[in-house]
Amino acid sequence: MNQLLFENILTKFPNKYIKFAFAYGSGVFKQLENQTQNNKSMTDFVFVVNDSIKFHDENLKLNSSHYSFLKYLGPYYLNRIQSDFGAACYYNTLVPLKIDAEKFLIKYGIVSEEALIQDLYDWDYLYLSGRLHKPVRILKKPAPKPSPDTNTSTTGTKIDSNAEDINLNYSLDSVSKSIDLALQTNLKNALHTALLLLPEQFSLFDLFLCITSLSYTGDFRMIVGENKQKVENIVTPQMERFIHLYRPYLIKESIENRLELNFENGQVCQSLSQNAVYHHLSLLPKNLIQTIINHKFKTTHYYDLEEYIYKLTNRIDYKDIVREAASSIVKKSSLSQSMKGILSAGIVKSVDYSFRKLKKMAKK
Repeated sequence: MNQLLFENILTKFPNKYIKFAFAYGSGVFKQLENQTQNNKSMTDFVFVVNDSIKFHDENLKLNSSHYSFLKYLGPYYLNRIQSDFGAACYYNTLVPLKIDAEKFLIKYGIVSEEALIQDLYDWDYLYLSGRLHKPVRILKKPAPKPSPDTNTSTTGTKIDSNAEDINLNYSLDSVSKSIDLALQTNLKNALHTALLLLPEQFSLFDLFLCITSLSYTGDFRMIVGENKQKVENIVTPQMERFIHLYRPYLIKESIENRLELNFENGQVCQSLSQNAVYHHLSLLPKNLIQTIINHKFKTTHYYDLEEYIYKLTNRIDYKDIVREAASSIVKKSSLSQSMKGILSAGIVKSVDYSFRKLKKMAKK
């Protein structure tokens, strides 16, 4: 799909309530298992809205057929279901659209700006934040604030206005400041977490595999319904996008002498000193570090965070502890979101969607 087609799709929805929108998955970027049939893939969208109730209210008038029986509850309760259950995102799936002469199947999620920003900062669900660890295509962005040089990113890199609009380094000129800072923090969260899980020497490919796997480890759908090579299939054809996305943060770690990297051969060597491990642990997202402390140290009362991070730094199994905590967050949110998805899609669409996933997996 080209950008114009994406923008035409957005006109089918209550656009005035959509503050930020992006598309992701195999329907947007080629993956190894579907390079020859990408046009047949269902395209996934996320609409970040400034008023969920008003969005649902107008969307019910425009696109009532997209909803399951839950539409009869009305916009207020649709918003409650969206916000109070699962990963704070409401999905309509297997939605047929026709733009000019072309027909598409899409799946779109609605999430409030507040909920998205909180997940990006804290990893409450590691759900949409996990999707945004990877390259996505930004479809709508809030009007940028005036800038002395609108073609320069926050990293000082010139932006090609004709380039494909993906999330790359999330410059402040591309999205609103509040969302932009949350997006950048989410990428740094992913990098610090992955560096804790990786050995002293590894490749950039290994790094991006580790980052991508963060939001899949613990997801029960990886056992039933997803291609077992999904993570590798995502990373392999998108190495350049991943490098562009994480380059500023890798360079910062290199400047501060916590790793040495060569973008030419893709090799990385990181420090595993106590200071380096403490640095990464102290910058983990709020919910991840709280999950670690609550599960591993069996405490939920007031605690000195610095003290527990120091204790964790001195444990030889800190990698396993971090991995298990991330997995537990994903497991909980993916299961609850999938259960909500059965209701929001309806039985018929849920069976159809599951059958498509199983059929796709069986071909591998």
